[in-house]
Amino acid sequence: MKKRAFTMIELIFVIVVVGILAAIMIPKLNRNASREAANQILTHIRYTQHLAMQDDKYSITEKGWAKQRWTIAFAKDKVDGCSVDKNNELTWKYSVFFDKSLNGNINSESEVANDIYKSGKLLSGGWSSGIVTEATCKKWNKELNLGKRFGIASVDFKDGCNGMQTIIFDEMGRPMRVASTTSGGAKRPYDRLLKKDCSITITDKRGNQTTITIEKESGFASIKENG
Repeated sequence: MKKRAFTMIELIFVIVVVGILAAIMIPKLNRNASREAANQILTHIRYTQHLAMQDDKYSITEKGWAKQRWTIAFAKDKVDGCSVDKNNELTWKYSVFFDKSLNGNINSESEVANDIYKSGKLLSGGWSSGIVTEATCKKWNKELNLGKRFGIASVDFKDGCNGMQTIIFDEMGRPMRVASTTSGGAKRPYDRLLKKDCSITITDKRGNQTTITIEKESGFASIKENG
């Protein structure tokens, strides 16, 4: 009985297939989801700052104009509608919006920034305040649901923004603490400028951590991958 050996072509084919599979699998094994999430968040922080500088909310007739500045806000919550979160699951999400309603929350899709890279999508992982229609649900962006998209376990604000989950930018691009809340918020347009740099640490389910730093005054944002 003859034993059939591999031909050179078959051997080369096997080597190529194994190489392709290795190229696909190895990056996944070494994946740092916190860094991937931080890259996306950094882009949206810079875009929020850009919107704030381009869309000056100053108004001589509106007393609360400063509270309507562009904001990037994070929350670990449960959105019941639109099949976003199931079984009472809490997930980290974020949104880019301006607070037209002056209560610190999103109350209408008209307050939310559009995703310039995805037609018909908003820069929001979803919200639970106000009236949400089925049409609005379709505009929510799954990529801004950090828990489901990247497996993010925590988003911690420290240093100059300790205890916060929201960053606002003024018309000069300077970062500020939250200006608008249900209890009233800031009394003067510039009384909540950051006194120290803000550090936002993103931790994924594997324990990887990446920190985004937003500098006071300039609002310059950059990434530091934690060891």
